[in-house]
Amino acid sequence: MKQTLIIGALAVIILMLGATTYATADTAIVYGTGGASKTASDTVTVKAAVNPKLTLTVVTPASAQAVDFGSVDPGTAYGPQVVTLTVQSNKTYNITKTLTGSAPIGLSTSLANSSNNARTAGQAYTDNYSLNVPWTTDPGSYTATVQYTVVQN
Repeated sequence: MKQTLIIGALAVIILMLGATTYATADTAIVYGTGGASKTASDTVTVKAAVNPKLTLTVVTPASAQAVDFGSVDPGTAYGPQVVTLTVQSNKTYNITKTLTGSAPIGLSTSLANSSNNARTAGQAYTDNYSLNVPWTTDPGSYTATVQYTVVQN
């Protein structure tokens, strides 16, 4: 155990010594005579490349990213059930929404497709889901999907 600890400590010291050989130094030297005050200064340049970043968080009223209206009757309006989206983006962005399979159950949502939204550290959007099942819909189970797409400009 002691040998392993000593070997590990030596490896860390060797790595630290090796790392210092890659560092560069810049020394500002000031020459003066007598009691004159002396000043030395130097500049450090800081560089960073900032990546584009975009996040979309969707919160639904039911688990598993779902909105569940349960058993419904034709000719009756249901809702709204609220879905919340939060966008974080360091560039302007657009949000689009695509509904698939919504007609048989009369699904409608309130969030409009939008364009040129400002960059944000956390912009929240609310989408209200409502059903108005037509009398022409056959009895059975139906599933619709709503896909949100956020694209940076």
